[in-house]
Amino acid sequence: METITINDSTLINDLIQINNDRIAGYKKAIEIATRLHIEGLNDIFVEYMSQSELFIEELKPYLEQQAQAATEGTMVSGKLFRIWMDIKSVVSGNDEKSLLSSCEQGEDAFKKTYKDVVDNQDWEITHDLLLLIEKQLAIQLEAHEYIKTLRDNAS
Repeated sequence: METITINDSTLINDLIQINNDRIAGYKKAIEIATRLHIEGLNDIFVEYMSQSELFIEELKPYLEQQAQAATEGTMVSGKLFRIWMDIKSVVSGNDEKSLLSSCEQGEDAFKKTYKDVVDNQDWEITHDLLLLIEKQLAIQLEAHEYIKTLRDNAS
């Protein structure tokens, strides 16, 4: 691994935060699925939580180079999204399709955060770090497509 700049620490913590949001979002989705008696989705939700936990572990060494700690927090927008997701499940559908639609919106936020990093030429990130971010984005895009397919096939 090559040395990164302090600005990269902020960038990496932003990526860790969106992964923390994704984990918290899927925990909320499991809670809602259980309440709605559609626990069949829980395995995939747990898989995507584990995926984000792995992403965080892969990002942490880049922070440790700068003697920076990984954030444990989530983004305010992520907290607001989870509240909205809970309200939406009660008001609008109380069904699998509504829950998966909310999960897809969370995946959209994740995708946007990662794409913004990849597409922003102002960051002076190392080639190794860029490859890691692109790899994580590619894995997440597969997850996004799977959630979208599940949503489209839900009744």
